[in-house]
Amino acid sequence: MRTEIDWPGGRKVAVLVTVALELWSPGHCPAYAPMAAAWPLPGIDDTHSASWVDYGVTTGIWRLLDILGDLPATVGINGLVAERYPDTVMAVHHAGHEIAGHSWTQDVVPALLDVDAERDNIRRCTDVLERVTGVRPTGWMSPRATGSKHTCDLLTEAGYRWTGDHSDHDLPQVLPTAHGPLVSLMHGDHSDVRSAAAGPYAYRDLHRALLDQLLAAPGSGVFHFTVHAHVGGRPLLAGMAGQILDDIRASGDVWVATHAQVAEHVLTRLGGTTP
Repeated sequence: MRTEIDWPGGRKVAVLVTVALELWSPGHCPAYAPMAAAWPLPGIDDTHSASWVDYGVTTGIWRLLDILGDLPATVGINGLVAERYPDTVMAVHHAGHEIAGHSWTQDVVPALLDVDAERDNIRRCTDVLERVTGVRPTGWMSPRATGSKHTCDLLTEAGYRWTGDHSDHDLPQVLPTAHGPLVSLMHGDHSDVRSAAAGPYAYRDLHRALLDQLLAAPGSGVFHFTVHAHVGGRPLLAGMAGQILDDIRASGDVWVATHAQVAEHVLTRLGGTTP
C-alpha cells in the first residue's frame, strides 16, 4: 500500500540529486570502465581503468560542483577518497552539500562481509569523513546499493538516520531496526553508469520525461538524479546533467533537498513506525 507524504510548501515532487565520488582499492577497477573488458590479465594492474576512475576526483567533481551551483546535492564519498583527497572533500562540504558514507572503496561491498568486518567498514569510512569535514555523516549508500542483512542495524548502531540501499517503493519508508528507525530513500533507477549507454541525449531526455511524468501523476513523488564524478563529470554528459538541473530549476513545483533533509521530514511526518 502506498503511503502519501506531503512535501514542504505543498510541492508535488521532492528532487534528490546524488553525486558519487568514488575510488577502488589498488588492483581493482569497475567492470564498466571503457578498457576493462579488453584486459583479462589477472594479477596485472589495469592502469588505464584506474586512471579513468581517478578522473572523478581530479576533474569531474569540480565540473559538477560548478554545474550544481546553488542546488543542494548529497555526495556519497568513499573513505579512501577522503584519505587521499581531503581538500576535495572539504570543497564539497564548503559548497554546502551533504556528505554521505559510501564504504571504504567501491570493491568493499557490505553484502560480501561478515558482521564484524562490515561494522569496521562503516566505522572506518564514517570516522575519516568526520575527521576531514568535522561533520559526522547521517546517511549511507553501499557500493552498488548492496547491503547485507545486518546493514540497517549496523547503520543505526553507528548513529545513521537514512540509507539509500533499497528500490522497493516509490516513496521513502521508515524501517525498524534494533537501534531505532532508519529512513529508506530509494536508489535511483537511471544513473549515468546504466542509462548513458543509450547516448547522452537519450540520457537527458529520459530524465526530462521522468520529471514531467512525476509532476503530472497523482500524489506526491520523488525524482532521483544520480551522477558519478568519473562518468557524468566528463564534458558531454556533464552538459546534459546541466540541462537536467536547469529543468529542475525551472519547475515551480519541486522541493530540491538533500537526502538528510528528506529523511528528517519523513521522520517528522511518519514517526518511527513503518508505513
